[in-house]
Amino acid sequence: LPFVFFLSGAAALAFEALWFRQARLAFGSSVWASSLVLAAFMAGLGLGNGLAARFGDRLRSPLRSFALLEVLIAVSGVALVEGLPRLAPGLASGLRAVSDQPALGNALRLGVAFALLVLPSTAMGLTLPLLVRALTASDLGFGVALGRLYGWNTLGGVVGAIGVETLAIGNLGVRGTAIAAAALDGVAAAAALALARRAAGAASSVRRTPSAAPIRGGPPWRLAVFLAGFALLALEVCWFRFLSLYVVTHTEAFACMLGVVLAGIAVGGLAAARALSWRADAPRIAAPLALLASALCGLGYAAFPTATLWLGEARPARVGEILALAAPLMLPVSMASGAFFVLAGAGLRAARSRDAATAGALTLANTAGAALGALGAGFVLLPTLGIERSLFALGALYAAIGALLARRQQSPRGVLAACAALAATGLVLFPFGDMRDRHLRRPLAGYERVTQDAITVREGLNETLLLLETRFLGEPYYQRLLTNSFSMSANDVQSRRYMELFVHLPVAVHPRVERALLISYGIGTTARALVATPDIAHIDVVDISRDILELSDRVFVSPAVHPLRDPRVRVHVEDGRHFLQLASDRYDLITGEPPPPMLAGVVNLYTREYFALLRERLSPGGIATYWLPIFQLSDRAALSIVRAFCDVFEDCSLWRGMGFNLMLMGTRDARGPVPAQRFRRPWRTPELRRELETLGLELPEQLGAHFLVGAEDLRARVRDVPALVDDWPKRIRAPSRSIEAQSALYADWLTPQRARERFVRDELIRRLWPPELVAAALPYFELQRLLDSFSEGIRSDRWSERLGDLRAVLAGSGLRAPVLWLLGSDGDAQRIVARAPQALRREPRAQLHIAIGHLAERRPLEALEALARAERAPETQEWALALRLFTLCTLDRCDEARRLAAERGPALGDHPRVRDYWEWMRYAFGL
Repeated sequence: LPFVFFLSGAAALAFEALWFRQARLAFGSSVWASSLVLAAFMAGLGLGNGLAARFGDRLRSPLRSFALLEVLIAVSGVALVEGLPRLAPGLASGLRAVSDQPALGNALRLGVAFALLVLPSTAMGLTLPLLVRALTASDLGFGVALGRLYGWNTLGGVVGAIGVETLAIGNLGVRGTAIAAAALDGVAAAAALALARRAAGAASSVRRTPSAAPIRGGPPWRLAVFLAGFALLALEVCWFRFLSLYVVTHTEAFACMLGVVLAGIAVGGLAAARALSWRADAPRIAAPLALLASALCGLGYAAFPTATLWLGEARPARVGEILALAAPLMLPVSMASGAFFVLAGAGLRAARSRDAATAGALTLANTAGAALGALGAGFVLLPTLGIERSLFALGALYAAIGALLARRQQSPRGVLAACAALAATGLVLFPFGDMRDRHLRRPLAGYERVTQDAITVREGLNETLLLLETRFLGEPYYQRLLTNSFSMSANDVQSRRYMELFVHLPVAVHPRVERALLISYGIGTTARALVATPDIAHIDVVDISRDILELSDRVFVSPAVHPLRDPRVRVHVEDGRHFLQLASDRYDLITGEPPPPMLAGVVNLYTREYFALLRERLSPGGIATYWLPIFQLSDRAALSIVRAFCDVFEDCSLWRGMGFNLMLMGTRDARGPVPAQRFRRPWRTPELRRELETLGLELPEQLGAHFLVGAEDLRARVRDVPALVDDWPKRIRAPSRSIEAQSALYADWLTPQRARERFVRDELIRRLWPPELVAAALPYFELQRLLDSFSEGIRSDRWSERLGDLRAVLAGSGLRAPVLWLLGSDGDAQRIVARAPQALRREPRAQLHIAIGHLAERRPLEALEALARAERAPETQEWALALRLFTLCTLDRCDEARRLAAERGPALGDHPRVRDYWEWMRYAFGL
């Protein structure tokens, strides 16, 4: 029977993972939608527990009933996996009818979710009480039977939880995995029937021990189990949020964390069963065990920094690494909790006369507590107390459970005193401040060089947010948004360049964009570009996180520039895909930059089914632009997204954004071309022109140089690559190559000459682009490669390369932005310097930027004066001197440069970068 229940547990966790994955397609991924589905599922489990408590002991053959339940779970489980995505259109129609009444909409979601999940979840809730009754019929004590079944079932859950995400879905797909889970249920059902026949034949020879008379009064076991269930599930939510500061939070990571918790519960349950087989009075140690869980909760958090010393600065993404990181934190408390459940069950049985009724009441209390714990942690504890204080509060709750039982139970005094002392010590010495001083510094580590202050930390419903601000001359320079330690967005010049291109490119080639939809707000850059476009009369902004939207107040301090304060903007806190299903409006422009697709819960915003929804919401002639972060994807994963996009958009095309941040563009039968005057209109709007120049888009024709590949060439490249679809989400993989290897992989796409040739012959360009601007764009393809090289992770620090490119730019164009970028400045820094007080402008670092600005404006004499002043500080001396020597030589004043080099050259030191610089200066100018 334990092995049968092991198979049942593996199938159950597999189905749960699949149901919650598919439920996102029907109900959305918002925290409210996910919580409603969880509530519906837990309600079904509770109903099953309650039915078992009421009727479980009346069933003539619990094994045959169990087999029937397994068949019901298998059939309904597969039906749910198949049917939930198909439910989406009909449910969307109903939700659309009550869109102005959120409470009614959530009630509809909850009702539908419960109606769908009630059959399999109720069946799952019945299984443990029935098997406990079957196993105790063989003269095994209730507590031992409960512990063995509970432990082996939970071990099966470990296999199901981890196996689904790491193996099954990738090899079988979602539907194939559901069939495999149903097969496990089928094997469990067949085995149970065989055992039932054997048990019926041997029933007459079994000598049953008469049940002891129930003990009246005693400890409040059901309340204790309810509170313990609340504590462990709330801890699980807090642990997952905490570990997300350290690991890459893909679906496999969450499965591994869940596997650790389940493994601990299983080991604890089996250990309690063994203890009960030795001593019938083992429930006496339940109170000390709860106190021990309290101590372990604080100890795991306090010792976590020591447990991470092996990490270095890496962020674990592999299964083994995540398991090794999660186990010290979660495993001890989970083991104590699993043992506590079984011991409490044995204690409760002493107060009752029936096995199934006891098991049903026990699991009902545990299920109710777990449901409230999961919801309470997400909606109450984390937003109000934060991770650290929530962990302390839950440790204190375990101590309270121990104290509650100790008052009504005769526990071994020495053991009770020792555990009470440990719990008290853990609470008194709880390491308050470690979150601020240690754990939040972990995600900041990669940005310490440029970030002076983490201005905001916000622990919200969905994630832990950090907004970092880098300042220059006392003013905000740019901000970076981290969600759960992952750099999600920034508003420095290079990041703004590709984010705003998602708007400026389609606006240039569309006759008139009046209605726009933005999916995923981020730090607000793309929204700001939409608001800055004067023709747009209506803008819908959709983001799943209210906290991210509210954090925008810290980015855009002035309401005048805050995109969400613009009267044309409507904000929707919703999952982007679900919003598209609910929406009835159509848009001239839809643009999206959701989180990277390998993060948990995001892949369905990159599948073919999603892109089909996106196209459906476009007006005739509308344009969609979408982020493709090839640097965060394996080559095949990136191509599978391209294939999915091109399966939906006949005229799909791929464009440069910045570095390896590429952009997919597709239209709904767009026609053109637009007049050249219309194309150039944004550059005639003063404020918008200033921003475009800051982004390196100083001339309208430079837009064309962002073109990489058109539909014909893209389809040829992805012809043999399967598309990313909802049923095969594991086609997304993180890259196993370095950036250099990826650059070689996409060399054909990124080579300027080949991109220029494709641009000239592409059908979409001929259809949408003004002919005179096609010709005008051709000289800028090589320059675009140069601008592109300033993306994070690609930018070179070699002075010789930067000065060589600078020499070519100064000779071949009058553009300003490439000069600024090559020399370490940009338009934002130039504006800060220009409005700084005179005292700050005299500082060497300000003088260096002033000099760079003069060089960008082709005023080398003024630049030489500022460079001489910039040499006075150690932090700017080297680069200022190198630039000064270069500038003198470009003015044919190499003799003066030689004298200066002889006098000041040793100050540059003997760094390899400096030796490389001198070699280049010798080659370029004979210096």
